[in-house]
Amino acid sequence: MKLVNRLCCIALTLGAFSAAGAVELKPETAAAFDHYVQLTEAELSQRMKPGNFLYMDKHPRDKSALWLGQPQVVPHQTLDHGNPIEIPEGLVQDWIGAMFLPGLTLDKVRTTLQDYPNYKNYFKPEVIDSKLDKKDGVDKKDGDRFDIFLRISKKQFLSVVLNTNYSVQYGKLDATHTYINSHSTRIAEVKNPAKKKYDREEPVGDDDGLLWRSNSYWRLQEADNGVYAELEAVSLSRDIPLGLGFLLKGFLEQFPKESMENTMRGLRQALGVH
Repeated sequence: MKLVNRLCCIALTLGAFSAAGAVELKPETAAAFDHYVQLTEAELSQRMKPGNFLYMDKHPRDKSALWLGQPQVVPHQTLDHGNPIEIPEGLVQDWIGAMFLPGLTLDKVRTTLQDYPNYKNYFKPEVIDSKLDKKDGVDKKDGDRFDIFLRISKKQFLSVVLNTNYSVQYGKLDATHTYINSHSTRIAEVKNPAKKKYDREEPVGDDDGLLWRSNSYWRLQEADNGVYAELEAVSLSRDIPLGLGFLLKGFLEQFPKESMENTMRGLRQALGVH
């Protein structure tokens, strides 16, 4: 009976997804997401000082749990003057993940995060290909900037492959505090991932709407004989059409959270932290 129920759920999910069909990213949806990002980054910029650098600095009990080896992944929501930000025909996911990396230095963690060609090894099975497209020289004020490519695969009822590009900017507050801001510059859905012809893409912004935008913000602090690593990920996908139910919505909501968990787990393994 459990197997029958599971198969029914899969069929319903695929049916809902098929009924949803392709959808276009509208200018008002993109503008609302840009506004959400602007306010999110304003919040982050206000924390550019020791003692208030990490989100977890305001949650000392959770920060203590990190030091004890208990990573945290929590939902977050940026507000506009205390009110939720409406995203017309879109769905924003905002998650914060944090962990403590014992016995490591800030330089070691930063060097590993900059090893973009090996992301396909560090963050598998979600990242199936990765490369560094361009690195700008070190800027005394802003630090390094990278243009990178990641091919992302997601399998949960649905099989999805995305070709994604990002601009990544590194900076530091001082010798023990580093920040990394990453913005997606292009996200394209592969037409038929089962055939592994990854160069055949749906039109950008006119696809199934599983992921239209993806920004991430690392905050790294060296302290307590290790490094506190905190990641906020903000993404945009299609909204759920009326009548298609919770199954497709559940898929879209789990996608960013599971990506966060995979990233944190992969980084720990790449650094030899168990």
